[in-house]
Amino acid sequence: MTHIVIFFHFTRNLYKIRSMLKAMALRELKATYVGSFFGFFWAVLNPLCQIAIYGAVFGFFLKGTPPPQYGTKSFFLYLVAGLIPWQFFAQTIGASTGVLLTYRSLVKRAAGFPCEVLPIVSVISYTVSQLVSVGLLFAIVIAFTHRASPAMFLVLVYLFFAMIICVGVGWVLSSLTVFLRDVPQVIGLALTGMFFFLPIVYSAAMVPPKILLVMKLNPMYHVIEGYRLACLSGKPLPGLDMAYLGISSFLILGVGGIFFRKLKPEFAEVM
Repeated sequence: MTHIVIFFHFTRNLYKIRSMLKAMALRELKATYVGSFFGFFWAVLNPLCQIAIYGAVFGFFLKGTPPPQYGTKSFFLYLVAGLIPWQFFAQTIGASTGVLLTYRSLVKRAAGFPCEVLPIVSVISYTVSQLVSVGLLFAIVIAFTHRASPAMFLVLVYLFFAMIICVGVGWVLSSLTVFLRDVPQVIGLALTGMFFFLPIVYSAAMVPPKILLVMKLNPMYHVIEGYRLACLSGKPLPGLDMAYLGISSFLILGVGGIFFRKLKPEFAEVM
């Protein structure tokens, strides 16, 4: 019960400092893109380049056939619809892992600064880029299939759950990185392994049932599946899968929040 009260108190405080969150997220976006030749256009170029590379390798050279429930025979579309939510997850986790060290001066010197908002800032920043990628996904699907469905906007629901997951995981990893500076390198390797342990560049129909059951324990499996079903077949996730995604997302958020609060008092001293 105490943790629930703390959560609602924290949510209310987030609303109060929403202007600061917006300003910090914009600053992070500018730091990422401003000064480069193409600027914010990199938010479009990055996913386009990855789509082109993976699409050429897995969509054309190593051809596969998506399962029939997706309503398309194009493995390229199947690949793109899975790759875009993965990009959001991998980039956000990579950025939020070291965010406390990036803002160490704030954490150490600004008395009373709510450093738990820093991973949230990273999530907000990459959500802007993800919305650009989602628009690109919609354009690609419509160009290839010549049809659009209102169900495509369910992607925003799955994106919300992905954001919740990223905040919870970001709290855990960013707080661990304060004490263990090897965490970012380990996470880089873990994300590479996780990429291939999710049916992103191959069909889930190829996976043995027992291994698929283990894959489905990862809530990002259901986020990726939701993107594909919404964009390619105009359908929502099955009810049980949606319920699991929602419960597991908020469970990760809660565990991450408790973990962060336990370690937070020692951040300034260790830094």
